[in-house]
Amino acid sequence: MSKLIITAILLFFSWSLNAQKSISMEEVIEQITKQHPTVLQQDLYIEQQLILKDAGKKQPFLNVGYTFEEVGIGSSGIHSLYLLQNFNLPKVAKSKSILQEELAKTGALQKEATQKQLERYSASLYQQILFLKSKQRLNEYLLATYRKIETIAQKRLDAGETSKLPVLATQTAQQQLELQQMSIRQNYLVQLEKLKQYLMDSTITDIRDTALVVLSNTLQSIDFEAHPLVKKIDQNIIVNNARSQVIQNQLLPQISVGFQTQIVQLQYPFFGGQIGVNVPLFKKGVKAEMKANELNTRILEQGKIWQIQQLNGQQKIAMKNIEQLQQQLAHVENTILPTLQKQQEFSETAYAIGELNYLNVLQGSQQIIMARNSYLQVVFQLNLAWINYQYLMVG
Repeated sequence: MSKLIITAILLFFSWSLNAQKSISMEEVIEQITKQHPTVLQQDLYIEQQLILKDAGKKQPFLNVGYTFEEVGIGSSGIHSLYLLQNFNLPKVAKSKSILQEELAKTGALQKEATQKQLERYSASLYQQILFLKSKQRLNEYLLATYRKIETIAQKRLDAGETSKLPVLATQTAQQQLELQQMSIRQNYLVQLEKLKQYLMDSTITDIRDTALVVLSNTLQSIDFEAHPLVKKIDQNIIVNNARSQVIQNQLLPQISVGFQTQIVQLQYPFFGGQIGVNVPLFKKGVKAEMKANELNTRILEQGKIWQIQQLNGQQKIAMKNIEQLQQQLAHVENTILPTLQKQQEFSETAYAIGELNYLNVLQGSQQIIMARNSYLQVVFQLNLAWINYQYLMVG
C-alpha cells in the first residue's frame, strides 16, 4: 500500500512539473504565429474561399409550370405542362472560380502579414519581460555589493574607527534598492501574465532566457515589393480585376431551353420544345459597376504607393535608431563600465583600510547602478529597434 502511495505522489509531482514550463522567444513566436485565433480564422477563410470555387457553377432555377386554355367547362381545351431552363455560358462559371481562387490567395497573404505583426508584438513583449528579469538580477548583484560595504563598515565600527552612520547609510541604501526590486518584480509578473494571456497558455511559469543580450542581426537592403503588406495590395488588385471580369460576364447571353407536353381536346400526348437566347437589354447598371471597380483598382494602386512610403520611412527610422544605439552601447561597454568598475574596486579596498570616506564608496556604487541600468536600457531599446527592423524584412 505504501508503495502505491509513493508512486502516486511521484506521478503527481511529475505531472505538476510537466504542467509548468519556461518558454524561449523562438517558441513564443512559433506558438503565436500558428495558434493565435486571428491566424486560425484566416485559415478558415482560405478554406472557405476554396470551397466556394464551385459556387460559380450553379445555374438559374428550373422553371416548371402548367397552363391551360378552355372554352366553357368541358375540359376539352389545351392543357400544357412545361419545363424551362436557362444556362449560363461556361465563361461565367470559370470567371467566378478564378475570383474565389484569388480571394483564397488574398487570405494567405493576409495571414502572412498578420503573422509578421504577431511576431513583432510577441518578440517585443518577450524582450520587455527579459529586461525586467535582467534588472532584478542586476539589483541582486548591487544588493550583494551593499552588503559587502555594510560588512566593512560594521568591522570598522567594531574596531572603533568610525561611527554607526556608515552602517545605517548603507542599510538605508539597501532598503531603497529592495523596495525598487519589489516594484520591478511586480511589473515583471504583470508582463509575464500578459504573455500567458496573449499565448492563451496558463502553463507558462517563466521565460527561458536569464540575461538581456543584444540580438544578432545585420542591416541589409530590403525589397518592399516583397513585403506581405505590399504583396497583399498587389493581390487585391488581381482580385479586383477578376471581379471586373465577373461583373462584365453579366452582359453575356444565357441559353434558354424548354420542353412541354400538351393535352389538346382530350387527345394525348402532344410535345413541343424551344431553344433561345436571353440577351441583356439594360446594360447601364452593369457598366456603372465596372467603372466603379476600375476606380477601386486605382485606389489600391495609390494605397500601394503609400504603403511602400510608410515601410521605407519605418526602415530609415529603424536604421537610424540602431546606429545611434550601437554607438551608445559601445561607449557604455568600452568606456563607462570598465572605468566605474575599477573605481568601485579601488574604493572598496581603500575604504576597508580607512583611506576613503564611506560617502565616496556609496557614491561610486550609485554611479555603478546608474551605468548598469543605462546599459540594460540601451540593450533593450536596441533589441526593440532590431525587432522593428526585422518586421520590415521579408521571410
